[in-house]
Amino acid sequence: MPTPAERQALVFFAAVAALGIGVNAWRAVRGGDAVIAGSPGDLAAQIARVDSAVASSPSKERRLNARAKNARTRASSQSSSPATRQPSSADYSPPSTVYRPPSVVGPLDLDFASVAAVESLPRIGPALARRIVANRDSFGAFGSLDGLQRVRGIGPGIAKGLRSLVTFSGVSRADAPTSAVKGRWRRSAP
Repeated sequence: MPTPAERQALVFFAAVAALGIGVNAWRAVRGGDAVIAGSPGDLAAQIARVDSAVASSPSKERRLNARAKNARTRASSQSSSPATRQPSSADYSPPSTVYRPPSVVGPLDLDFASVAAVESLPRIGPALARRIVANRDSFGAFGSLDGLQRVRGIGPGIAKGLRSLVTFSGVSRADAPTSAVKGRWRRSAP
């Protein structure tokens, strides 16, 4: 036995089906088959329009050939002196698929560095860089390598490798978690 909600749903679906059948019957009486399916001539005309649009759009090969031709034309019209020579498509080399973050020139101040700058350090990936910045934003400046070790994923080995590459200009908060307590910081009850 259907529940009242199921009965209401069945009545709704029956009404929608009856309405659809009624609309189709009305269109058929008016000679509306062409309205529903369209004529074969209309379909052929639509396919022809799509095919012509596809054929007229330049393919990747055509675009590259056009760029090379334009570059050759510009190169031949200009003098061949190196100071005025414009780069051509032959000079183009595709970018490397391996992402290499910019290297750090001097010691990086981890108390103010961005995620991208932290990620440029050796053995620091994107996830660890985000964790370092989030920890600094939540608990304040690190102040030292010991303060940096409070971040999950930074142990004595990584800290030792970063010693000559990083600096700290901030002062660590007194109530910030220590390196011995990693993970979530919990305030002690008063």
